[in-house]
Amino acid sequence: MTFAATPPVAEHHTSGLGRVAWTRGLGCLPLAERLDDGPAIAISGDLQRSCVTDRIDLLVARRFTSFDLVPTVVPHGIELDEVTAVTAAVGDGPHSPLAAAVVARLASSLGVPGELATVYRTDEELPAAKQRLDRLARRHPSLERRASHEVSAVRLINTLTPSTLLVVGAPGGSWFQRQIYGPGHRLLVAAPAGAVVVRSAPRRCYQDALDPTGVAIGPHLAIADAQRVVTHTAVPVAVAGELVGILRATAIHQAPRDATVADVMESPVAVTSAEPLEAAHELAHYLDYGPVPVVDHTGRLVGIIHHGPQSATADPHSIP
Repeated sequence: MTFAATPPVAEHHTSGLGRVAWTRGLGCLPLAERLDDGPAIAISGDLQRSCVTDRIDLLVARRFTSFDLVPTVVPHGIELDEVTAVTAAVGDGPHSPLAAAVVARLASSLGVPGELATVYRTDEELPAAKQRLDRLARRHPSLERRASHEVSAVRLINTLTPSTLLVVGAPGGSWFQRQIYGPGHRLLVAAPAGAVVVRSAPRRCYQDALDPTGVAIGPHLAIADAQRVVTHTAVPVAVAGELVGILRATAIHQAPRDATVADVMESPVAVTSAEPLEAAHELAHYLDYGPVPVVDHTGRLVGIIHHGPQSATADPHSIP
């Protein structure tokens, strides 16, 4: 058995996961408290409504369901007080970046070493394995990196020291995931201090939505006044919180001086709070990269997402 290990990079870097919520279940609250920078939020009532209202970035739950609004973390037999190290078993799947982020946060909050570990089966696979680790380590440079020459992902788990907590991605179609999970998506490995399984989800519009105050305008505003206050290429028009239209800067300059916003505004367009952030990116082009309105399930304007011609506004702590 051979290893290619890399020490952590000596560089300060945040590993925040944003706002964390939890549902009832064994181990959910203690894990949520370790993952959140502040008090974790207990979910009560409608799960989707609560996540949107409280602007949740990560959910700790007792099991995976069809709910995929936010990234989800599920504990399996963990005893956080006994953990002396945390390892993320990472592969090429979509959940590995989240596994790395969770390990970075847990290592920091527990005050224990954190590690990114992967497997390569042949010498030809070693460069790809190193690239995989390097890519994740750029965001979490405090974590050690280890590539293990093994014929099985399960043998990698067997190298963990006692009291090591394992973090792995949810079942998927990759070779790495098939090694760790069996029929019915059951974990085949027994990590020394339990396991945490993570499942990523697209970033949603509500998570990046900003307060529309100071950007949205009313339909009865005179065009002469709109010329003075509108600084974007397009802005939402709202009445008592309801989105009623879109006003473009080009329409302002072409309108008669005695016109009002209602005379020249277009029909409203928006993304809903729960839509993936990519939907806002697509709408931004239509709005000439002006603020994209975000509405709730009733059509009420709850926020805006700012965009520029180069890139969209992004949360610096967003999960990759």
